[in-house]
Amino acid sequence: MKDKPRSGPGPLRVGLFYGFLAGAVSVFSHFFFFLLDPETMTDWVLAAITNFIPLASIAAYIFLGILAAVRARPTYLDSGVPYRSLLLRDAALAAALVALVAGLINIVSTGLQATVFADDIRNFATEAAPKIVSYVNEVRADLSDPPPPANIEQMERILQPPALSDLGQTIGNTAIGTMLLGALGGVIGGLRGLGHRKSETPNPDEDEN
Repeated sequence: MKDKPRSGPGPLRVGLFYGFLAGAVSVFSHFFFFLLDPETMTDWVLAAITNFIPLASIAAYIFLGILAAVRARPTYLDSGVPYRSLLLRDAALAAALVALVAGLINIVSTGLQATVFADDIRNFATEAAPKIVSYVNEVRADLSDPPPPANIEQMERILQPPALSDLGQTIGNTAIGTMLLGALGGVIGGLRGLGHRKSETPNPDEDEN
């Protein structure tokens, strides 16, 4: 039986498409401060944005990886290979590509933060830290068991740009993220394959055609 082409997006195409979307999220999460003006923003909005965006970007990577794994389809059916195995392989590949592309863009963005835009980030940290600390300590006062008070120096250190030495950690995170998201994609592909067991049995009419 000859290999038969399938319609629909293949894993490379899907993985690269959603990978670049994840890369756009990565760029935004690294340089969103260019869109913010600490002097005109209210304290709680500034504190919420600076804390929410890193978490939202991670959630977006996972969501886009899952979406890629769901949309990927084998472009060719290999004779003798179960269709569910092809789904598992291609879904894992698509999801891993999302993490890899986003990770590579993340590495470049981190390098730019540590060099070209380091002064801009420091200026943002200097302007934003007092307002964020003011809001955090205001909320802290309303708690029955409040944590230690925040201080401006500590907040400025948190908002400081990364150093070039942090690129090693970013590369490691990219490798780990690629493996984890690829494994998640494989699980999704395996679950999709459970509903395609009938595809493993070749159709005689199709072979004759």
